[in-house]
Amino acid sequence: MTASKSSHESSDRPEQQQVLSHLVQRLLQREGGQIPLERVTLRVSDYIDIGEQEAADLIDEGATEGIYALERGTGGTTTITGVNPQGSEPAVIVEAFGPHGDNTDFTVLSVVTESIDQALREAGYESFSALADAEIDDLAGLTGTLTESRAAAILQEAPQHVPVGCRLAVAAAQRYARRIDAETDRGIARVVDLTTTDVTVGEPIYRTGGLDPDGSEAQYVSAIGRNATEPVATGLHILDDPDHPDVPKAVTHPDAGDDALPVDESGQVVPPAVPVEPRLQLPNDELLAKKLARGLVPVRLVGPRGSGKNYLIKYLCHETNRGYVSIDCDEATHTEDLFGPLTPTKEGLIVPRNGPAKQALLNGSVLVLNEFPVMRAGAAMSLHRLLNEGKLLVKAHGELVEPHPSARIVITMNPPTREYRDSEPMNSATRGRFRALEQPYIQDVEIELDTLDAQVNSGSQVVDRGTLRKIVQFAHQTRQNENWPTLSTRNLVIVCEHIDDGVSPKAAVKNEVWAVAEPNQYPEDTYETLDDFL
Repeated sequence: MTASKSSHESSDRPEQQQVLSHLVQRLLQREGGQIPLERVTLRVSDYIDIGEQEAADLIDEGATEGIYALERGTGGTTTITGVNPQGSEPAVIVEAFGPHGDNTDFTVLSVVTESIDQALREAGYESFSALADAEIDDLAGLTGTLTESRAAAILQEAPQHVPVGCRLAVAAAQRYARRIDAETDRGIARVVDLTTTDVTVGEPIYRTGGLDPDGSEAQYVSAIGRNATEPVATGLHILDDPDHPDVPKAVTHPDAGDDALPVDESGQVVPPAVPVEPRLQLPNDELLAKKLARGLVPVRLVGPRGSGKNYLIKYLCHETNRGYVSIDCDEATHTEDLFGPLTPTKEGLIVPRNGPAKQALLNGSVLVLNEFPVMRAGAAMSLHRLLNEGKLLVKAHGELVEPHPSARIVITMNPPTREYRDSEPMNSATRGRFRALEQPYIQDVEIELDTLDAQVNSGSQVVDRGTLRKIVQFAHQTRQNENWPTLSTRNLVIVCEHIDDGVSPKAAVKNEVWAVAEPNQYPEDTYETLDDFL
């Protein structure tokens, strides 16, 4: 800045710095924490009448005063990484980027006119939260133009504008209420003793309901993904006890836990995005269900993290009312961790105590062993007779267990690729005993988009479908480059959670790319491509 600048220009500087600092804050939020100086100087003329060089000078001056945090690269590039906004946010920035936080302007709803807005406020509605709790009869007739159909439209859209903090508080209260002790009226922990959880799963409904065993109503019918238009009967019988403690519950079920299955707007559990098995060329839900229909046929499901392996199994168990018992294996997993140790009684006798795997087989649940190859060889070898003959020999207990007829076993593991180079290879003697299915990431953007949309936008719209499509498309790009951090469907759910918290879509994606990056991967390598999508 030269000394020849006029006093008029100098008097304008506080306003210019104010607009500029708030512009930088908005761009940093949108871009994900850093932005090239050049991008700001090119944009600033859209909001205030200054040139590129003057904007650059203001930022340099502001950096000296602590307004901006700058990083200067070796090639002469400068990046803005932080800002301390000056004064209140100017109206020109609010108009360009939208208001912060809770905007209680009801006219943002599609059917609300200024007269309806005034009528709602006169009726005592001061927030979207209050409006969302109203009934159609409460709103219809407040003005001559506020019909029942308009009232219904208001109640449909209002929850989308309720501040996330309010929604989180209500959801937290509902979860807490599930764990309140009836006697003390206080929240309590819940401890389940695996040795006493010995309730067997339900009977096949063809037996209790007098149905034909091969009737479509008696079995799981694959009607999602590629089979949506031509459903396929799989032979996997539905059991008659949906409330069994081990059956995965929908989030709306009174006994649902924190790992409950999400539901869509109609209250139905959101089905998984089902890939087609690359070599067998059939949808994986159909293939897995048919394998499970064959009895205690061991299945190996191989796929990258977040590809939906466990969700697919849980979904099938939910749809058929089967118990789901999942055990995460590691290098310290011993035989007794699966089947149970020998423990002394009060009388000094040594008796067997059932472990989770043994109890699941006795109860008739689907036993899922995650990351199976990493457990000790002895523990894996102890399952060989079960995998071969359908009977479990527990030497320490002196027992030969023939599992419940509804019992099944599935193992999951990561593929032997560069990304999972630290994973243990499976013993060949064990590997050959399983029917192997590959669970790749979804190749079809629209299929994954539909599943994600139903899952994250069920209660209120978190991300509009157009933006969600761009996020999914970028995720597919990360899956095609083995040198980039890979975004799975599970990661995209987290991205949407960040967006629900008020984060911009691009910033949310950048954060998740950074979160999943391996030590040899650099998130910055993906950012230029991300700019093409968001």
